[in-house]
Amino acid sequence: MNDILDPPAERDLPPGRAARMRADLVTSIRRPRRRRAVRLGIATVATAAAVVAGVATVPRGDEVRHLAMGSGELSPTLHRAVERCLEWNGQMERIPLSINDLAVAAEQDHHGVALFITDTGYFTCNVSMQPGQEISGGATGARVWPQRAWLPGSIQRLLLVSSEADGGDVAVTGRVSARVQRLVLAHGDGQTTTARLVNGVFGLLTDHAEVTRDAELVSYDTAGAEIDRRLLFRPSDEFDHCYVDSAGTLVYGEPGADCRPAEPWGR
Repeated sequence: MNDILDPPAERDLPPGRAARMRADLVTSIRRPRRRRAVRLGIATVATAAAVVAGVATVPRGDEVRHLAMGSGELSPTLHRAVERCLEWNGQMERIPLSINDLAVAAEQDHHGVALFITDTGYFTCNVSMQPGQEISGGATGARVWPQRAWLPGSIQRLLLVSSEADGGDVAVTGRVSARVQRLVLAHGDGQTTTARLVNGVFGLLTDHAEVTRDAELVSYDTAGAEIDRRLLFRPSDEFDHCYVDSAGTLVYGEPGADCRPAEPWGR
């Protein structure tokens, strides 16, 4: 039987409680793992409650690593994982969705994760396809995504996968504003990995590199000037600050006197 995890109902939550719940959940999955394992997790970008749609360990012996920026770059195994995600979405009647809505997907051995973004909402899932075992995983999504048009600053991290609690090999996906022309992961030891940017979405995989807990995502504009620098292993930036759109309407965080400007997402 497939293990499909649905998000909890968010009604009757006090203001700000949902955001804190999400931050706590994202933090809670960063438990130390044994050295030869990798963790897969998805933190959704829902407006209120947070959902971690699956946590799994994967042996790092004969592994396969692949990053796909859209449906045209899928490997055969990642294509099967994406098809299963679409089946689950259909069973739950979450959101009208097709493979053409795939923004980014990644695989590690027999596990895959995928993020679909539509004109109004999103759907994200994780699929475990271990040989000799039933396919399982988790999924969540929303037909309406009020924050879709805005980012907390120039960048928003949506998915973080790491082989250690705060380091090791990583896979990262997210969104960037139109100002960002280059995005780099500074490992914290002098090495860097450059992310791929496609249609306002980014993805990166380190190749057996030891990223440290001081790793940072650094974004640059067309002139090469640094726009933003933020620690990778920390709750998403929208939990530390409030952000308002061009009309002064609160988009992320809790109301405050020193809210930062949210940046439009132009995908």
